[in-house]
Parts: sequence; structure tokens; C-alpha cells
Amino acid sequence: MTIRTTDTQHRHDAIATRKGADQTAARRPWLNRLLASKRGNVLPIVAASILPMAAMIGGAVDMSRAYMVKSRIQQACDAGVLAGRRAMQQSSYSDAAKAQAQDFFDINFKAGYNDSHSVTFNTSNPSGTSKVLGSASTVMPTAIMGMFGKKTIPIDVTCEAELNLSNSDVTFVLDVTGSMNDSIPVGGGGSIVKITALRNSVMSFYDTLANAATGSLARIRYAFVPYSTNVNVGEILYDTNSTWLNGGNAADSWSYQSRRPIWRTTTVDCQVFGGNQSFACPNRWHNTVSGGGTNITRQQCTTYGNNADGSGFGFTPNPTGNPTAPVTSGTSTTTVSFERYSWGGDAPGWSGSSTKQCVRRRTTQVDSSVAVGGATLIYVYEQRTYPTFDFVRSIKTANPAVPTPSDGNGGTSRWTGCIEERDTIAGAPIAYGAGGITVNGSTNAHDLNIDAVPNSAATRWRPYWEQVYWLRDGGRSTACPTKASLLSTMARADVQTYVNSLVAVGGTYHDVGLLWGARIASPQGIFSSNVNASPGNGGSVGRHLIFMTDGELTSYDFVASMYGTEMLDQRVTGGSNDPTQLERQRQRYLAICEAIKAKGIRLWVIAFGTTLTTDLQTCASSGSSFTAENSTKLNTAFQNIAKQISELRLTK
Repeated sequence: MTIRTTDTQHRHDAIATRKGADQTAARRPWLNRLLASKRGNVLPIVAASILPMAAMIGGAVDMSRAYMVKSRIQQACDAGVLAGRRAMQQSSYSDAAKAQAQDFFDINFKAGYNDSHSVTFNTSNPSGTSKVLGSASTVMPTAIMGMFGKKTIPIDVTCEAELNLSNSDVTFVLDVTGSMNDSIPVGGGGSIVKITALRNSVMSFYDTLANAATGSLARIRYAFVPYSTNVNVGEILYDTNSTWLNGGNAADSWSYQSRRPIWRTTTVDCQVFGGNQSFACPNRWHNTVSGGGTNITRQQCTTYGNNADGSGFGFTPNPTGNPTAPVTSGTSTTTVSFERYSWGGDAPGWSGSSTKQCVRRRTTQVDSSVAVGGATLIYVYEQRTYPTFDFVRSIKTANPAVPTPSDGNGGTSRWTGCIEERDTIAGAPIAYGAGGITVNGSTNAHDLNIDAVPNSAATRWRPYWEQVYWLRDGGRSTACPTKASLLSTMARADVQTYVNSLVAVGGTYHDVGLLWGARIASPQGIFSSNVNASPGNGGSVGRHLIFMTDGELTSYDFVASMYGTEMLDQRVTGGSNDPTQLERQRQRYLAICEAIKAKGIRLWVIAFGTTLTTDLQTCASSGSSFTAENSTKLNTAFQNIAKQISELRLTK
């Protein structure tokens, strides 16, 4: 039997099969049916991808917001620990320093930034370190990720700051002239003596650098050069090499504008020629010389009275010779002089033409260089040369003081350490160049050669002998400040003792202070072995010179300064009352400033209670000049310098 399938049946079976498949598919999950569907399904696919795409984009948005919050809170954390470390006193992290850190954090990160909340900031100072550690946290709500169960993002950062410094050499060149005894406002009311304010500011500076060095191996050294019209460097020169000084050898001497003491004994007596009229005279040399009662004319009496040998009268009153020539014997010199005294009993100025008795007066003067009983002490003002060997040695208390040669009253002297400079050139212009400091183009001004070692009489320094300086009118003006000191590590108590010893005296000679500040700080100079001493930690050394003055440059020709008495010695000007003296000293100090900076030494300048002139700004290194109109500002200036010398940095 044959079975036949008709088309109708076939279609019926296909339809039935398809209906069965559709019923089966309808019973499967929608997503599976979508995947299995062979028909057009772009729209359903896009719809299905919206959620993962939203999660992806939302996550990016929220993570971007979180990154912004983290960056901002990290900056605030850094600012906070930097401020806290800067406010930290010595090794103590005080509540005030913590408050300063919190203030800076709060300024840099405001709660609510990008909806953040629950902000915390904490700082600490590990014992024995110079670090301030910090941590900050906040919570940021999500904008989109909350739809997927991520409601907030916690954000945490840490930070760390350290005030540290490399090895530092600091040379203070400090104006201690007489005006430093004046008072100046404190800044918040009241007043203070300038030199007291200076002492306080130096100590504050010391504390800042000491804080920075806490927990480090950094070496900090200090040198001091107080200056006025002179500097006190004699003892450090003597200790380094006494032969650098005039007075380092037994035969040495130096000339000073001074005076010569004389013990003078004067006697007066009278001699008569002619008649026997009575006359007043302390002593009669002779009643009658010759001629009995013979009288002489007025003109003859004048001639007789004023001539030692009585020429023309036929006699010799003093057969030993001319008594007007000084006669020196041992330590005394005798001089005899004559003058007419009376004619016929009348005093000089008489009239008439007749012959009368003539009287002349003899004065005998004995000048002694040693004290004589009953003599009168007088002085002759002149340049004098004195031996200096024993005077220079007297700077050490183990050696005796020396007699003061200009005194005459048994006074003694000790060298306190101020100096007269080595030979210079009286000229201009004065400038710094590749060959050093020149005067009128010459490099032979030995005083302005910062680094040269003395090797001749012209290049040695001379002792400043305060007790022997005198002007021709009997006046004098001298000044010698506190001893300078070479670079050394100093305990706080040592620095305090030193600044307490500063005294205010003398005039404002910037060239004097800067010249010796340069010599003490120079790595190539006479103290190079001290300057270049290894710090022992393998680090480099930063060199700084801090020049503080409370006044403009001054110049006096009547003052005994580092260049002698300019009015008489004329070492700077070359002429008496030369108006160029101030300008030449100005050129000197500006040339010295340039020489200091050329040595790689950073030169800081502070104008205290005075104008920060163009010259002072020119003297300073770039960005290194300050003005301080009161004591508070002076302390701030010193603090700013100390903080710049220190390296305040983020270490984490």
C-alpha cells in the first residue's frame, strides 16, 4: 500500500510544529528568548545595555569626583603640616603649632566640597625628630553609584613635613654704632633700645636654625663681626699668626697722631746794666754787670735786653757760650732766653732819650722726658713713633700692660684688639672687577685685598692704640667695639653671652664691617683652614653673611679709625678736609659687597629703623634685602632669613 503525503498535510504539520516551538519559546526567560531570537532585536539589546553603561559612566563620574576631593584634601594636608612644622618651637610641637596646622588645613579644604562630610585632620611630631606627620580623611557621597549599592566613597591621605637644612655657615656683620643706644618702637606699643632688640632677634634666629637642625646631622656655625669706626680682630689675628701684625716682631714700631709729655721747670732772674735804681724781679742775676753807674740809651737797652751775649757792650755775661741754644743732657733739655725788662725803672714801652739804668730778664727752661718734682706737665702734639711689640703682646692677660707713652702720669695700656689697616691708596674710583678691588685702576690697595696673606711691612695690620691718639687741639675720638669671632659651632648659651657683650659706640663705617666680614667668611682667605673645615657628614656648606645696619654710612676726618686720623694721616683722601672722603668710603663698601657675592656667599641686608637705600639694596644678593621700622619687624626679618636658609619641605 502506498502512503501519499499531500501539500495540505505538509503545511498542516509545519504549522503545528511551529506553534509548538513558539509555545516552548514563550515558556523560556525573556532574555534567553531575546538571545535566541533570529528576528530584528537591536532595540531590546540597547535597552538591556543601559544599566551596565550607567554603572560604567556613573563609576567614572564618581571616581573623578573622588579624585578631585582626594587631591584637594592632600593639598590641605600638606599645607597643614608645613604650617605646623614652621610654627614648631625647638623640638616641642605645641598646641599653638597644632592650631596653626589646623588653620591652614581648614583654609585649604572646606567641608562640603563635592558634598564631602565627616572631615578629620590630625598631626603629630614623633619624638626626637624634626618632622610633623599628618593624616586627613573625609567621606564623599556618590552621585550615581548609589543606584548600584555604593552610597559613599571614603577618602584617606597622609602627609609629612620636615624643616631641615644642609650645613650652614652664618657670618653676622652687625652695626653697633652709638645710635644703637637709641630707642625704637616695639611694633605693638611701647619701645625698646635698639641693641636690645638686636640681641633678641639674633637669639630668635639661632632658635629657628636650631629647630631646623633637630634630628639631623647638619652642622651650623656662626661668626660675628660687630663694627663701628673699627673692628676688633686683633686677637684672632694674633692667635692665627702674630707675624701678620706690626708688633709681632721685637723691633717693630708704628707712628701715631699723638702727643709728647714734657715736665717743664722754668726760672726767671734779672741782670742790671748801669745805675742802681730799684726794680722788681724775682731774683737778681747780678747787681751790676760792668760800667759802674754808667747808664745806656733806650735803643742800647733794647739791644742789650734781647741778645744773649751783650754784643757791643764790651763784656760777656755768660762766658760759657750762647745760652739760647738748647742743651740736652740725659733726659733733659735746657734752653735760656733773654728779653728787655726795664729802662730807668720803667717797664718796656718807655719813652725818652736820655741814658738810664737797663735791666734784662733771663728765663731758664728745663724740659725733661721723665717726671721731675715740682715741674709742670705739658704736652706737645705731634706724630710720634712708638714700639709695638710689648703692646701687641699685652692683648693676652698673662702678659703685662705697657706704659702709655703719651700719658706722662704713669698710666698703662693694654691692646684691646682693634687695628689700623694695612697700606692703601688715597684715590678713586674704587670698584670690583675680575682682578679684585682696584683703586684708580690699581690693585695695590692692600687693605682692599680680602684674601692676601701679609708678607711685608706694607701688608701687615697695625695695633690701634686708643690711649695715644690725640689731635693738635688736644681733642680725641676713638671707638673699639666688641671682639669679632671666627666661624664655630656655638651652644645657645654661648650665643646669648656673646650678644649680651655687644656695646654701642662710634660711627657707621660700612666698609670697615663688610671688609672683615668678607675676610672671616672667605673660603680662599687668611682663615680658609677654618672656613673650609670639613663638616664631617659629607654634605655641602651654604655660606651666608647677614649685614644689619641702623644708619647710613658716615665719615669723619677727626676720628681715629681703622685708617688712622684722616685729617692728619690722609690715607683715604690724600688731602686735608677733602670732601671726597665719604664718597670714597661709599665706593669701598659697595666694591666689597660685590666681592663677597662673587665668592658664592649669599649677602643678606637688613635696614633697621632706617631707609633701605638703593646702595643697601645693591649690596644685597637678589631677593635678600629687608627693612625693619621697629623691633618686631627686625625679628621678622631675621626669621625670614633663617627660614630661607632652612629647607622647609614635604617628605611624604
